[in-house]
Amino acid sequence: MTDSFLAIDATPIHYRVDGPAGAPLLVLSNSLGTDLSMGGMTGMWLGVHAPDRIAKLALCNTAAYIGPSERWDARVGAVRAGGMAAIAQTVIGGWFTPPFLAREPGVTGAIREQLERTSPEGYIAACAAIRDTDLRDAIGAIQAPTLVVAGAHDGSTPPTHGRFLAERIPGARYVELDAAHLSNIEAAPRFNEALVSFLLA
Repeated sequence: MTDSFLAIDATPIHYRVDGPAGAPLLVLSNSLGTDLSMGGMTGMWLGVHAPDRIAKLALCNTAAYIGPSERWDARVGAVRAGGMAAIAQTVIGGWFTPPFLAREPGVTGAIREQLERTSPEGYIAACAAIRDTDLRDAIGAIQAPTLVVAGAHDGSTPPTHGRFLAERIPGARYVELDAAHLSNIEAAPRFNEALVSFLLA
């Protein structure tokens, strides 16, 4: 395992490499406010602009455009005024369904702690990047085999957003899970089955 930082424009980017040297690379990039944030939009951008770098693409609980901009401006203002703790309850409430929150307080509590440890400056910059990104007209150029995963109860990137991606990316496969935004945690067995099946096909 390699645990390192890469400096890009003087900004340290943390990354970790697991597994045997020479194995095919599987890059995992997760939700805003967790380790390796903003994976979905980053993956779409790479699929459009660096197709030779992408063999397969999994877009999970994401969207080509996540608006409105006022929503992100309000979140930025809240973090500037009160730090990450000011938004933690609202964010966690959107990441998981109420039954899962009640059933798995240890899991969701650990995720909340991770969110609250996030750098406010980094989070604010990521919010601004999401606010200003609109890939709706570009995603049709993605040629890599693509899996789109949506959560049936996801208020941030609802199934309509996932179906939009699947309809516009040529040949994309669509899977909808009984979960909110972090479907990889809330519906882990079905999420893992869909992802592994896609990657090994």
